[in-house]
Amino acid sequence: MSLKNLLQLRTETEKVGGKSVNFLVFSGKITSDNIFDLNSKVKAIFENGIYDCILDISQLEYINSTGIALLLTIARTVEQNRGKMLLTKPTQFVQELFDMTDLSGRFVIMPSLDAAREQFRN
Repeated sequence: MSLKNLLQLRTETEKVGGKSVNFLVFSGKITSDNIFDLNSKVKAIFENGIYDCILDISQLEYINSTGIALLLTIARTVEQNRGKMLLTKPTQFVQELFDMTDLSGRFVIMPSLDAAREQFRN
């Protein structure tokens, strides 16, 4: 199954408060069927040497354990390179999954993209 059938990932880099920030916008479902393609795309994002990022997961309908592992890998990459990673407005399903797996405290979750951008302006 191709990545496009289950998940769309849009990426861009923008200046926020004088810093370059990678934006990753996930919509759809992260499953075992698309995790290989997704891992490759995410790895390529950091080739620009920018480790501050905002992950918009407000349209992420579903995520399984492989998707959670991906988020943890992104977080570890960001931390190892002294960046900052913020997640924005998870869907109810994703938030409940974070709560059940005790990951709510692992990630910084912002209520909106504007609130996340503000964190990089300070």
